[in-house]
Amino acid sequence: MAGSGWKAFISHASEDARIADGLCAFLERAGIDCWIAPRDVTPGREYAAEILDGIESSAVFVLLLSAQANRSPFVRRELERAASKDKPVFLVRIEDVAPDRSLELFVSSEHWIDAWQEPVEAHWVRLADAIQGRRAAASGSATAPRRRVPVMALVVGAGAGVVTAVALLAGWQLLGEGGQEAVRPQPLVQEAATTGSAPPAVSAPPAPGPLAASTGDDAPGPCPQYFAINPDLPTPFTCVCGAAGTYTHNAVWGTDVYTADSGLCQAALHAGAIPRAGGKVVVERMPGRDLYAGTERNGVTSSDYGRYHPAIHFAGTALPAAVEPCPAHLSLNPDLVTPFSCVCSGDAIHNGAVWGSDIYTADSGLCRAALHAGKVTRAGGTISVVFAEGRSLYVGSSRNGVGSADYGAYPLSIRFP
Repeated sequence: MAGSGWKAFISHASEDARIADGLCAFLERAGIDCWIAPRDVTPGREYAAEILDGIESSAVFVLLLSAQANRSPFVRRELERAASKDKPVFLVRIEDVAPDRSLELFVSSEHWIDAWQEPVEAHWVRLADAIQGRRAAASGSATAPRRRVPVMALVVGAGAGVVTAVALLAGWQLLGEGGQEAVRPQPLVQEAATTGSAPPAVSAPPAPGPLAASTGDDAPGPCPQYFAINPDLPTPFTCVCGAAGTYTHNAVWGTDVYTADSGLCQAALHAGAIPRAGGKVVVERMPGRDLYAGTERNGVTSSDYGRYHPAIHFAGTALPAAVEPCPAHLSLNPDLVTPFSCVCSGDAIHNGAVWGSDIYTADSGLCRAALHAGKVTRAGGTISVVFAEGRSLYVGSSRNGVGSADYGAYPLSIRFP
């Protein structure tokens, strides 16, 4: 985390949580402190109030634009709030879509980054440089006007073909008055493996470690960043994780069973397969799942995710319970087979905004909506939920200590039978 107090608020649709978490981890390795939900929402506090506080305390607002973000009322409300607070908006398109009319008013083409093509880390570098440029100018005696500087492509002949290499930082050099350079992009620096050192200005993720399975008496090798680097790798696969804090890929999705692109050692720590000092893990491939619910365990917070294949599990750790923890909301996977049962914790009933009464928008906070509907107490409990058709109008009400809000047309609903 950066110690300067500057933050980038990352706004994203729930379906894009995996990408958002990866971006957050990258920016924080580059020294840019991020605010992202649900990680930075304080348990027990009103979810919407926490979001507003996060936007107000952040220096810049990063919007991950996708088709799902265009449809998300959460994203629109967050962007409106950021605009009302005059936050610089950096729009990052993770799909080839244009902003919806409801978003278009608030975004400026000056700050767009197209980031749907591999390697995504190259686009994250551009974003980190742009944010750091905004930070440096804001900390000076006066805010200088900025303009985009075109940079010509470098054309390199390669045999009979021609390879066009476009500088990754093209168009993102920020200039102050009189054409003087306000911020010079920092060179990419490999992140040190040791702890306690200051993070580089911008760091590119290091190459994955060698994939070394344990066979016979052979000592296992170091773990890769994530198992999905080779989906055909034979399992069980044995490798060694270093100490907590040395992992370069820290995003985790699921509980007990995880998406294969979760940070392998961070997931092992979450599962209880290793202590914080590290150790040997045995990874098992599992069938993919329609829904992964995140939880907080062993100092690691994992996130929800929708359908993903394949999954992983760590030998010697628990398998998912028959009825698992509830996700934040069911819009993670609109194709999920319902009725769907899950367990709401006493903390989960405080999370998320709710729209409607009896029938709710599918992106309502699931457990909080269940409390509004009278299906759980404040201590939590097991719920059953089903999808219902979208509605042209949702009317809010106050029930069981929960205030739900009105909303217009939304394509998918939930109800509690």
